[in-house]
Amino acid sequence: MEKEDKGHRYFGSLHYHTNDTSTYQLLCQNAKYNRKHPTKAEELLWEHLRGKQLGVRFRRQHPVYDYIPDFVCLSLNLIIEVDGDYHLAEEQQLSDRERDAYLQHFGFHIIRFSNEEVLQNLDKVLNKIKTAMNKLSSENQSANITPAAKIQEDTSNITSVPNTSHDCPLGTPLLRRGGGRLLILSAPSGSGKSTIVQWLMQEHPELKLAFSISCTTRAPRGTEQNGVEYIFLSPEQFKEKIAKGEFLEYEEVYENRYYGTLKAQVESQSAAGQNVIFDVDVKGGCNIKKYYGDRALSLFIQPPSVEELRRRLVGRQTDSAEAIESRLAKASEELTFAEKFDKIIVNDDLEKAKQETYKVVKAFLER
Repeated sequence: MEKEDKGHRYFGSLHYHTNDTSTYQLLCQNAKYNRKHPTKAEELLWEHLRGKQLGVRFRRQHPVYDYIPDFVCLSLNLIIEVDGDYHLAEEQQLSDRERDAYLQHFGFHIIRFSNEEVLQNLDKVLNKIKTAMNKLSSENQSANITPAAKIQEDTSNITSVPNTSHDCPLGTPLLRRGGGRLLILSAPSGSGKSTIVQWLMQEHPELKLAFSISCTTRAPRGTEQNGVEYIFLSPEQFKEKIAKGEFLEYEEVYENRYYGTLKAQVESQSAAGQNVIFDVDVKGGCNIKKYYGDRALSLFIQPPSVEELRRRLVGRQTDSAEAIESRLAKASEELTFAEKFDKIIVNDDLEKAKQETYKVVKAFLER
């Protein structure tokens, strides 16, 4: 019998931790919202899955590890996703593949349908689900192993890393169990953090750094390309990802101006042994550091003065005078967060700041 308690799951005698308590509670809030606001396709399919109509129990918008699938059958480790049109976008397809790979690692089988498939050919959709159910049921019986035991077996070679309250060998993000480390560089806009990040990656391949590409709803600047500097989303797309619980961290910096980091991307890169480097705003950096603790190094790149920051922003020639004043006002607030970071590096001389950053990063990775 399954029960829930403060971010934990219990399947009979098997106990495993799906997420840290605060994140799990947020996932539950998002899941509750999703259940109250289904798409027409989700609502239609749920009418045929609920109440064990197919012989097993399905749950809708139920947190599984760090994600909220549309539908999941825990007894078969079967996940069903019903995708809207925004899943056709290249960046979303990448996110979906990473998310699927993460869940497949723990023994889940994922089937994806488009809204149109469900609305226009429901019988075919249900037949495909039944076929998958029969196959998974046969595999479990022939192996004489329960799905929950499969998860435990698949994760037996992953090092458990205790969090502040309890040991959680299962269900926590990959980075909290092993893999690469995280490097967080944050600063007010115009402080030079992006220049330092690019220099580290280009000049020091031995550090095995992999850039974490953030999502944003702002328009591209200059020669910026989608999927290179940022993943550019509409506010509606960003909010849908929030509701799905797909972000490691996010912030609405200004009205409808969002920035955020996708969990799936970070976890995939870490699993490959890469050290993931973040070029994020100050609050985002604090959130990532809080989430990963000692596995992350947080650096605050500080400008020598607000006036120097103004000079740099004007010199970039990418923002209007009004936007610059808005950035400077925000910078004054962001500078108060400096003490929350592991190390403050004052960028009054770019070459000196680069070398200091390199020494700190190298020492952290060699620990």
